Amino acid sequence: MRRGGLALIVAASLTSCDFTSSATLNACRQTIPAACGKTANCVLGGDEYLQGFFPGSQTIVVRTDTPRSVTFSFVFQDRRAAGTGLTLTSTEPDCSEPSSYASQGDLFELAGASGVLEFPIQMTNAGDHLVTFHSDAYCSYEMRYH
Repeated sequence: MRRGGLALIVAASLTSCDFTSSATLNACRQTIPAACGKTANCVLGGDEYLQGFFPGSQTIVVRTDTPRSVTFSFVFQDRRAAGTGLTLTSTEPDCSEPSSYASQGDLFELAGASGVLEFPIQMTNAGDHLVTFHSDAYCSYEMRYH
């Protein structure tokens, strides 16, 4: 029984390393004026990732040069309680057409043994997209997009 737990910890550690191996940590502790009269904590590049803790929320800016689908990826570590879910909302640069993802069911179960949850968000206009996400789960996370 103990061996399986150790294997799961090793697998989660390897997943985290693979998840961030080609990316740079963005501390995301700034105050940046953003669309819709809001503020963001950073502009997150496609070659960067965030670390944080749930429960909580984060507001970032994602810049796109063209309309495109952006896949957000979260890896959940130190899983203590799944809470009721994860919600992510992206607003177009002109504050129109918000696109959202809301998890359905147990967040940790959705992430599976790898601990990674991925989902696409359609960004229909080029520019700065205000992205806000929050969860009531109890865990640490790393997040990036591609």
